[in-house]
Amino acid sequence: MRRIAKIRHFPIFVALLAVWLIAVTCVIYWFYGKANDYMIHYEEVYQASLPVHVADDVYSHLKNYDVDYLWDHLDSKPRISRFETEDHVKEYIHNMIDGKEITYQPSSKYSDALPVYVVEADGLVIAEFSLIKDLQNPREFGFPTWQLKDITYYTEPFETVNISAPSNFHVYVNGTLLEDNYICSDEVKPSDENYLMDYDTMPGIHEYYVADLYLEPEVKITDMFDQEVEVTYEETKDLYSTGYTDQHPDKAQMEEFAINYTITFANVISKDDRLENLKPYFPEDSQLYDAISRNTALKYFTSHYGTTIATQEIKEFIVYSETVAYIEVYIEQSMKMGGADQIVPTTARLYCVKLDGEWKVISMRF
Repeated sequence: MRRIAKIRHFPIFVALLAVWLIAVTCVIYWFYGKANDYMIHYEEVYQASLPVHVADDVYSHLKNYDVDYLWDHLDSKPRISRFETEDHVKEYIHNMIDGKEITYQPSSKYSDALPVYVVEADGLVIAEFSLIKDLQNPREFGFPTWQLKDITYYTEPFETVNISAPSNFHVYVNGTLLEDNYICSDEVKPSDENYLMDYDTMPGIHEYYVADLYLEPEVKITDMFDQEVEVTYEETKDLYSTGYTDQHPDKAQMEEFAINYTITFANVISKDDRLENLKPYFPEDSQLYDAISRNTALKYFTSHYGTTIATQEIKEFIVYSETVAYIEVYIEQSMKMGGADQIVPTTARLYCVKLDGEWKVISMRF
């Protein structure tokens, strides 16, 4: 007799439980994945909301010496004198950072609500900048968006300039004419002004002072004829200066006048010319002419003959003004004395004044 096998039935409950466990597991994994993605995204948004990212962007401009960026974001523009422009200040800023190691760090004033950073160039604090929340564009989860609020750059116009020039000259700093209110001293008159007597006056020397400059300035000085003159800088005195000019529109005429006077004067002294020929070189009622005419030495000059002018030279030429000049002339007379050739030198140091359109000798310095 054949045995019939029993069929065992798998309980439906167990099957449902298995399916349920699998479904729950899948749901758990799905929620875990979603939660993980959420947390990762949350962290990313949080990290992106940190102010250091904006600070790093600002720093990138600083370390690349982006002066225009600095200028555009200054909290207030530096004070600039009438002798400089924005370009001078930008160059000043560039000079402060060019070639230096630029670093930044949170300031002692730093807070989560208002991040403030200080900037150093080779360890010297040169600026600070602050960030502010962009309330119009918040990030997800309520995290803030930061933006640059402003930059405070420590600009200070420390440069000054001292200038010395004749009072009838024109002084320019960076192309701007200095007015009288920049004069910082009394006019110092030349010591030889007394040689002019009452015929004219000599301009003195003025000193000028200009402060609040960012850069060492360009100093230009022109004379009374608007011709640029040479300017000397003395580093030990920090002084730009120029003396009286040696240029005049009548210079060639004046030199010829002075040489002819000196030749005539020397020949009158040596009795090779007449005294009356000196008179046209002087103004009316000239005391100098009277003194020369009374000079008893005229009677005792050593006998000689064959006088000629061997050398004539302008030694010094100083123009004080349009109508006043000092001219030093050196000549040598060659003559025969006792059968031998002799050289007689004469130096005439002349103060000349232009009177009624003609140059005249007012005084001689002996």
